[in-house]
Amino acid sequence: MHKNIRHLQPVATIKIVFAIILTLFSVYLFFAGTMFGVILLGAALKLSLREGFELNLEEKKYRSVYSIFAINFGIWKKLPELEYISVFKTIKNSRARVITAEANLGFEVFKLNLFYGKNRHIEAYISDEIDDAFNVAKHIATVLELDILDATKQEKEWINITSHS
Repeated sequence: MHKNIRHLQPVATIKIVFAIILTLFSVYLFFAGTMFGVILLGAALKLSLREGFELNLEEKKYRSVYSIFAINFGIWKKLPELEYISVFKTIKNSRARVITAEANLGFEVFKLNLFYGKNRHIEAYISDEIDDAFNVAKHIATVLELDILDATKQEKEWINITSHS
């Protein structure tokens, strides 16, 4: 598996297409002599912004990632002394609006947190698939020699990946 694990929030394809068109139009307006192009460029960049998390297992560092048109930004931080990894199920809420009607939709996601120092945690990964979340958790647990807490069910269960020396 990979030495770097990166998770970025998905962005709808239509938003990316609209951001590209808006970027091209803003560049045209800027070179045509109007400052309105700069404002449109800011809107295009905001539309294409993706947030996420990256973990470098080899150097034991992590960062919050901001990605604009596949260019990643973020400051690397040293990974603290981790105690365990937790995988749990939660509901991700999404809001749908049509003129005057609004609905809150929720769907199941699986989050992977890295716990350290008396219940502090780093949210490392989010997946729609339980198998994907556990595969990533097992990969991190193997490299960093940690145990996994399966909190996806009513009864929490510890999964020992490696025997600690």
